[in-house]
Amino acid sequence: MIIKCTPIPTDSLANKYLPANYSDVFACEVAGNTSPSPDDIIISFFTDMPAWVKALFRLRNFMVQFVGLKGSNERTEELKDCIRTGGKSGFISVPDKNNHETVLLLEDKHLNAYLSVHIANTDNNKKNVSLITVVHFNNRLGNVYFAIIQPFHKIVVKSMLKRALSKQT
Repeated sequence: MIIKCTPIPTDSLANKYLPANYSDVFACEVAGNTSPSPDDIIISFFTDMPAWVKALFRLRNFMVQFVGLKGSNERTEELKDCIRTGGKSGFISVPDKNNHETVLLLEDKHLNAYLSVHIANTDNNKKNVSLITVVHFNNRLGNVYFAIIQPFHKIVVKSMLKRALSKQT
């Protein structure tokens, strides 16, 4: 499974959150006969993390508590329900969704991060799955925080997307 950096799809709901301080897209083609939904992928993304990613999040949650930032949401069933019904769970909400895309908002005082899973059919009878990140810094702490996590963000997101897609296809 090859994951590539690509532009945000032109029909993506994530475009309405631009311009932003940071954005990226990691995309992968999957077999056209599979039918993962954006909800299924994003739920897997957040609930089935490799042990090393869980360890990074535990470290992050420990460190950010000293500057008043929010930690991760550990309520798995509540998060799944939030994603499927378009609700809110802790600092995660679903501001937008349709049949081929689900957008999550991770909202904190230092930054707002939109994470979207977009699925499109391709010309070669496959599906293109894109994981889109759009970040808005709310203050200087957001800029500093993201500068620290950005190198990890790319590694973690690509790894988690690959894992989530392997569970769905």
